[in-house]
Amino acid sequence: MNQDLKIWKISLFLLLGLFVFVYIVSSTVADVYFLINNPVVGFTCGFDTERSQAVVQHVVPRGPADMAGLKEGDIVLSINARSLRTAEDLEKELYPDIRPGEPVRFKVFRDNQEIDFTVESESHIKVYTRSFFQGLLPGVAFSYSLCLIGLFVLLKKIDDRVGHIFFLMVMFWALAMWGVFSSGTPALYKVLPGWFTWILQLFWPLAVGLLLHFTLIFPVEKQSFARHKPWFFLLMYGSVLLIGLQVVGSHYGWNWSAEWLPAIWSGWFSVNFGVAMSMLGHTCKTASEPHVAKQANIIMAGTAWTLVLPTGLYFLPQAFFNYKLPFAEFILLVVVLWPSTLAYAIVRHRFMNIDVIVKRGVAYAVMSGFVVAAYLVFVVGAGRLVLFLTGSESQLITIIATLAIAALFSPIKERVQRFVDRRFFPTRFTYREAVRGFIHRLVNVVDLATLQEMLLSFLSTTMKIRPVMFFWRDEQAQEFVQKEVKGGDSSPAIAFGETDRVVQRLAKTQKLVDFSLLKETPDLVPVEELQPWQSLETEIALPLLSKGELVGFITLGSKTDNEAYYNEDIELLETLGDQLNISLANALLTEELREQERLKKELEVARRIQLSTLPQSDPDVPGLDISGISIPAYEVGGDYYDYLLLSDGRFGVVVGDVSGKGTSAALYMSQLKGILQTAAKFCKSLKDLMVEVNAVAFCNIEEQSFITLTCGAFDVKKHKFNLVRAGHLPLIYYSKDANCCTELVPGGIGVGLEYGKVFRQELEEEEVGFAPGDVFLFYSDGIVEARNSRGEEFESQPLFDILLSNGYANANELRETILARVREFTNGSAQQDDMTLVVVKIK
Repeated sequence: MNQDLKIWKISLFLLLGLFVFVYIVSSTVADVYFLINNPVVGFTCGFDTERSQAVVQHVVPRGPADMAGLKEGDIVLSINARSLRTAEDLEKELYPDIRPGEPVRFKVFRDNQEIDFTVESESHIKVYTRSFFQGLLPGVAFSYSLCLIGLFVLLKKIDDRVGHIFFLMVMFWALAMWGVFSSGTPALYKVLPGWFTWILQLFWPLAVGLLLHFTLIFPVEKQSFARHKPWFFLLMYGSVLLIGLQVVGSHYGWNWSAEWLPAIWSGWFSVNFGVAMSMLGHTCKTASEPHVAKQANIIMAGTAWTLVLPTGLYFLPQAFFNYKLPFAEFILLVVVLWPSTLAYAIVRHRFMNIDVIVKRGVAYAVMSGFVVAAYLVFVVGAGRLVLFLTGSESQLITIIATLAIAALFSPIKERVQRFVDRRFFPTRFTYREAVRGFIHRLVNVVDLATLQEMLLSFLSTTMKIRPVMFFWRDEQAQEFVQKEVKGGDSSPAIAFGETDRVVQRLAKTQKLVDFSLLKETPDLVPVEELQPWQSLETEIALPLLSKGELVGFITLGSKTDNEAYYNEDIELLETLGDQLNISLANALLTEELREQERLKKELEVARRIQLSTLPQSDPDVPGLDISGISIPAYEVGGDYYDYLLLSDGRFGVVVGDVSGKGTSAALYMSQLKGILQTAAKFCKSLKDLMVEVNAVAFCNIEEQSFITLTCGAFDVKKHKFNLVRAGHLPLIYYSKDANCCTELVPGGIGVGLEYGKVFRQELEEEEVGFAPGDVFLFYSDGIVEARNSRGEEFESQPLFDILLSNGYANANELRETILARVREFTNGSAQQDDMTLVVVKIK
């Protein structure tokens, strides 16, 4: 998570999600109660103020009123012997305080005579069954689905602004559409403050404005939006002011606000929708990656059919012309398909780069549905039992009792659900998490057969790739021979010579080969040379490297779900390949180590492990002058340094010291290199990087061992330097402008000493700005603890003096000056510890 992402911001999002969920659940309970317990007689009645008459306008076919004989056009004179003289009388007496099943007496005037009717009332859901299927059920499906999708996306994209706007958008759409579908809950509104009903009217403009906002920043911020943000924000959220003005006007009796503002809002609403759809169309045409264009196409089509169509045929005719099209309420039901569109885009097409793989089990789906249904039935039934035993008839008490019972028995429901989860294995995970977990297990594998078996199982079973084949180099035959096959035909075995174009490409680039690109560009590899690879159903080839040479490769077939390999799949496989080759190098060198009979040969192999982990040359980074070196005290030392490219593009330097010497220290260094390079691709900050390294190292190094590390990141564009220190020596920073040296000493304990809680608490990340000519000095204790013949230590003061007097020198000159000063100080005394030094000077 980015450092500037504040806890309060996430807390507000979660509080909003909680509010939406509580509000919709409460409304659902109130709606169910209303439908079951509200008595109706099955007709609607209007009051003619000029004649002071209540006239029957509509009678529900086969409803209680229809069966009793009431007809449209009847004039209602009294209800239960109470005369109707005003509209207030009608509203008060139409549904008196009775229960479903109790009679209501009507006196009506028809054909110049008065007629008495007795109508037996029934529950709302029995008479108006269609209101249940066109109101409550679609509302529940729409709003609850959006809540779940919104929370899922928020948790997956918690540090992404696009994810935040998407979350807000679906939450406010859930609230806005709930008001359309809800049956109307007088009991709920009685317990809510009056100002809350005003707030409810703001949900619509916020929902539409957030839809436009999302389309302007997905997948990246549009240039037009970046140039004209104030105007776009006025377009997106100006309608909130209009609705607010309308609410205030209705409160104070401003007639003009009721006449003009709804029409203006409807126009504004249409403009927002139109711009939002055009932005989605723009994304479809200009997206740099095909899968992003596909996502935008799905969202645009789904939004057009499920939101724009109902809006144009249901809402706008009523808003502009006060006219309702025939069967318009059925068109409104199309809206409930919008969450399905979003879910489909996420699950099937990785909308907003969200990867989700779901093990679909019919038994699991049925059992989960049964658990939820049983829980709802139990809650409603228990609520009714409580009311029966207490004799209460209050709607407010009904709602409170039902919610209390739901909260009380929720833990039991969760336990049952967890049992079902364990029983039917509905594991939900992403490729990223799967690869990351597998890499953690790879770190400590040094046996070649185990490594090969683990990799075959992971690729074929977890990532569901078939077939998977291993090819190893036969030194005598000078070709790559098929050794292991998973999910494919192993006969006849195929071998590829070193002159094969694909093999040469693997050896030269040392990166995976995507055969879909080779098919699109036949100039790279002739078609006839691709035929043997196509016979193996090869989609991807991963190189296996040792000491910088190609020793084998893995061919991967298609994914069993028949999806193509997306760019992120390729990136994850490349990450896997990086760690795999490090583990492979360890495994091959370990096998070589086992063959050595004497300690000298063992140390020589370990020395090669160490050298393979250290940089072979200093990198060329724009804006930075870099020079590093590590001089071991024994054949194999414990010091380590490396250069990293962090996930956000910053350049990183890491210097460490592994406890111990010899072979064990070298192997730990090799493992550390793999852990750091892998974690650097996932972690967003240096602190997260160090926490991840500590978690993996703690599980894979011996109990008495540990590692001290210093890791710095240079942002050349922003002139910022960040530093974390896990128990290592301070970093020396020389400022050219101030002509002074400073020690940077952020807090932290060594890696591998503790699993995570204390390590995270103690670890601090420090940030400083820099300017041209500034110098950052990373070093190990072998420098400052170098001893002369009198037992005196070199210490850090001479380093300050060298930087102050030689600040004009380049990085390599500074490095050599420091080493020369140390050699002069020790005057031939034996080197007691490894000496590592990295100098970074700002150009």
